Amino acid sequence: MSGSQLTRIVLVRHGQTDYNRDGQVQGAVDIPLNEVGRAQAQQMGPQVAKFQPSLIVTSDLGRAVETAEAIASHCAAKMRVHAGLRERGFGLFEGATRQQMEAEYPQWYQQWRETGECEAAGIEKRSVVGNRFAAAVEELAVRGGTTVFVSHGSATTQGMCSLLELDAGVWMGLKGLNNCHWSVLEESDRHPRWRLLAHNLGVSSLDEGRSMA
Repeated sequence: MSGSQLTRIVLVRHGQTDYNRDGQVQGAVDIPLNEVGRAQAQQMGPQVAKFQPSLIVTSDLGRAVETAEAIASHCAAKMRVHAGLRERGFGLFEGATRQQMEAEYPQWYQQWRETGECEAAGIEKRSVVGNRFAAAVEELAVRGGTTVFVSHGSATTQGMCSLLELDAGVWMGLKGLNNCHWSVLEESDRHPRWRLLAHNLGVSSLDEGRSMA
């Protein structure tokens, strides 16, 4: 990449919702940010805006759109909506708590927790999620600039695996992002194309870094 400006992507998870707070599976259910989530987004927004993105791309679900707007309000970047960044579909488990899943679908819940997959419950395959997320990134990442992608916990995890050419269907070594945290990847001139520079950063981790300096 010498002699040219690096292409960088910043992957952001939305702020807290009531489902996050109460331990309910969200998936494709369109749940808004709660009061805590809005405060998180307002704190996070100016920090991510410091990357000076050329474009902000968000999932079409409202909690991601509202989080993206908190970033866009602090920079000149335009926003685009892309359904490829939507959260993983969790089928029959959406809206349920762990206790409800264990009581109503004990075998399916056990299979999901052990393998990460459960087609019988209508859960979208991890590899499918990773591929559609990565395809959206490859389509819209601004060459020679920074693009912010605002999405969801599971979708972003599987998407990063695919971008790093790890098998999203079986590899589970990447911790999911906390609410309103972000990861940074840059294009490389070596294989794989993307390299992970920073993972699960947030306003609190930036404060910790300053205090340790």
